[in-house]
Amino acid sequence: MSYGLVWFKRDLRLADHAAFAAAALRGPMLCVLIVEPSLWAQPDAARQHYEFMLESARELHVELSRLGGRLHLLVGEAVEVLDRLHAVAPFDTLHSHEETGNAACYARDRAVARWCRARGVRWHEPAQFGVVRRLDDRDRWQS
Repeated sequence: MSYGLVWFKRDLRLADHAAFAAAALRGPMLCVLIVEPSLWAQPDAARQHYEFMLESARELHVELSRLGGRLHLLVGEAVEVLDRLHAVAPFDTLHSHEETGNAACYARDRAVARWCRARGVRWHEPAQFGVVRRLDDRDRWQS
C-alpha cells in the first residue's frame, strides 16, 4: 500500500495547510521537514530564521502528535532525502506548498520536479499566497 509524503517547507502549521489537507483526504501519509544545508547557507538566511523554524517545527510536531501523527526532521538536500525515503518505502504522491522564495529554492524545486517525473511520483503543489510561479510572461499574470 502506498502513501503520500507531506513535505513541510516554510509553512509549518496545520491550519489551512492545503497540501496537508489534500494528503489527509487521500489516506496514509508521512510528514517531513527537510533542513537543507544549501538553503541555510544562502545570504538571505539568518540564525534567527533558523531558530524560528525550529520553534515552529516543535509546535507542528505537537499538533501532529495530537492527531496521532509525527513530524520527521531530516537533514540533507531535498532530492537526496526524497531519494533515500523513496528507496526505503516508495511513496506515490509528494504534497507541499508551492514555495515562493529565492533563486536557490526555485532551483531546488525544479530539481525535485525532475526527480518526481523520473520516478512517477505525482507532486501535488497547491499555490500558497498570491504569487504565481512558472509563468512564461509576467506582464499579464493576473489573468
